[in-house]
Amino acid sequence: MKILHLFDLYLPHTMNWAQRMIQATPDTEARAAAPWVVRNAYFGDGKHVFIRPLQWLTGFIPRTEWEWPRLVGLLLRLEHRRPWYRNWLQKRLKKDKQDVLHAHFAPIGYHYLPMAKALGIPLVVSFYGYDYESLTTRKPEWKARYLQLFEQAAAVVCLGPHGRDVLIAQGCPPDKIHIVPMSIDLQAFPMIQRHKQPRTLRLVQVATIKEKKGFWYTLQAFQAALAHCPHLHLTIAGEQNDHALQQRMQDFIRNKHLENNITWRGFVPNDALPAFFAGFDVFIHPSRYTEHRDSEGAPAVILEAQATGLPVIATRHADIPMEVLHEKTGLLVPERDVPALAACIERFYHMESEEYSAFSQAARAHVERFFDVRKNAVLLRGIYGE
Repeated sequence: MKILHLFDLYLPHTMNWAQRMIQATPDTEARAAAPWVVRNAYFGDGKHVFIRPLQWLTGFIPRTEWEWPRLVGLLLRLEHRRPWYRNWLQKRLKKDKQDVLHAHFAPIGYHYLPMAKALGIPLVVSFYGYDYESLTTRKPEWKARYLQLFEQAAAVVCLGPHGRDVLIAQGCPPDKIHIVPMSIDLQAFPMIQRHKQPRTLRLVQVATIKEKKGFWYTLQAFQAALAHCPHLHLTIAGEQNDHALQQRMQDFIRNKHLENNITWRGFVPNDALPAFFAGFDVFIHPSRYTEHRDSEGAPAVILEAQATGLPVIATRHADIPMEVLHEKTGLLVPERDVPALAACIERFYHMESEEYSAFSQAARAHVERFFDVRKNAVLLRGIYGE
């Protein structure tokens, strides 16, 4: 079965989970299409990607998504107004017939609806988080577009029961919705045997610097816990996105004199994360809704951390409660609840090794059981078959 995966950019480093699901889906011949392509680890020799003639002829294929970001952003916005790439791709697909089109994120699904209809190819659309509610909140015209998308798409995929409920509330017929959990390659994230002593704790948060990731609440809770837990350290790692938030965080660290207890790192490549995680005791990720209802879906990095045996402190946000089992693989608190977050940090700080080991072992077992990409790719293949 020939599956064409549709993106606006192929492929950001932070979307490694999409590539791994594509590669793991059995009995499929997968190709990718995007109006802009970067030459990173997912590019390979480029033969599986429909590259627009402009890029192919000029040879201008950046090594990462961080090269020429303003130009790339402009070209992507132009594509949605003047769909030159889509029209070119449609002509190519008349000769290179595909069995299923799979659009990743709702706006991309809507953009390719006319092509799917013209070619008579069923379209599958995956929602991942920001496209659940943020788009229709910020731009009300998308409410009608979503209804059109729900009507014409052959199937809609989300990450968990929360996502399913949100899509139903947006008007999607329940019988069109399929849950395929966020999944990871367990072989790439082996279990690490961890030994934590009481009255010490090494925390880490890895995420793109965005408001919805909850970094601001991590810092406040860390400061509160540090007053009672002197041997406490936090490491922050992630690519820059919201520069105003990053400056605000750095000012907080400086003004509260936390420089000796907080290490700030840049982006950590996905293939370097397993070794990076070995240096920590607990992963923290207090996600939250933003003012415009931007949200997570089910963060892959939480699963990657747990796969290595890191217990997680997180919030009851989106489908995170499916990823983190409260009081078993980690601890969950309400969104924006700084005292509750601080209490969780203090609990792990004082935790004896036996209890900590139980959390660590359960974290790995939970990911193995429900979030193995090879198991869940079979679910996706079943949707394609339908």
